Amino acid sequence: MTVVVVGSVNVDVVSEVERLPAPGETVLASGSRTNLGGKGSNQAVAAAQAGGQVEFVARVGAGADPGLWKSLLEFGIGLTAVREVPDSRTGTAYITVAGGENQIVVDPGANFVWESDAELDGLSIETGLLDAAQVVVAQFEIPVRVVEWISTRARRFILNAAPATRMSEDLLRRCDPLVVNESELAAVSGSVAETPEAVFAQARALCLRGVPSVVATLGAAGSVWARTTPDSSVVGAYQPAPQVNTVDSTGAGDAFVGALATALAAGTELGPAVTFATAAGALAVQSPGTHGSYPTGERITEALAAVPEPRTLTT
Repeated sequence: MTVVVVGSVNVDVVSEVERLPAPGETVLASGSRTNLGGKGSNQAVAAAQAGGQVEFVARVGAGADPGLWKSLLEFGIGLTAVREVPDSRTGTAYITVAGGENQIVVDPGANFVWESDAELDGLSIETGLLDAAQVVVAQFEIPVRVVEWISTRARRFILNAAPATRMSEDLLRRCDPLVVNESELAAVSGSVAETPEAVFAQARALCLRGVPSVVATLGAAGSVWARTTPDSSVVGAYQPAPQVNTVDSTGAGDAFVGALATALAAGTELGPAVTFATAAGALAVQSPGTHGSYPTGERITEALAAVPEPRTLTT
């Protein structure tokens, strides 16, 4: 079950404070830490932990600390397509955390320094990985033009459309599934949905526009999925999440996407794959941090019993 994740690598500089600062205000941190982040690396680790054979495609700055990003090797992730970019720096995220809330400023650095459009097809390592993968995953923490190129080579393409970014209809039609949270769904559909039924109506409308499938994550409330059937109708369901004690929700969405990709690469149908991903996300929020909180496939399978039954949705 080969999963190729193409995405961002960031150095996360996290400061813990009593309260978030107001504009122009300085506050003192009670502690700080530096760790590997970026939605790309997070989703690669989550997919590998869930049982996928994962290859990671990314760009880091020249002179980047190899001990940091090469820590992905500990999860069995292939790094042959992680390239250093001359005269650039590794992406950096400055994160301030207080009482479960956060403020984040991202300097994308090398994440946005890719080869020209004319050079992309000449990247033999990357094209070989993309062509061979069961599933390819991307996000918008790399240039949109690179995401467009990836989508044309993927056998099955999963786009986590985060952060919300304007995208072409052609790109939308290649997403199977398009994975969005509530705000990202609103950016694509043009309105905010407040109930699972309303979310399904928006996801269904996207399917009728030509998107093969959509998964909308709703945080602690669960998720909604929709897909187009061979007879061009749209089916879907609301998947509630189990009620758990949330310790740290940072990166939980990436845990969901990584587990979803692994399940789909193994041939699992979309509905059961969303249930599997829901269990992974619920486990991830019960531990602090990101990579260290992502559960193994065995733990996810054990946790499935606690996931509520999905509810079929219709228009």
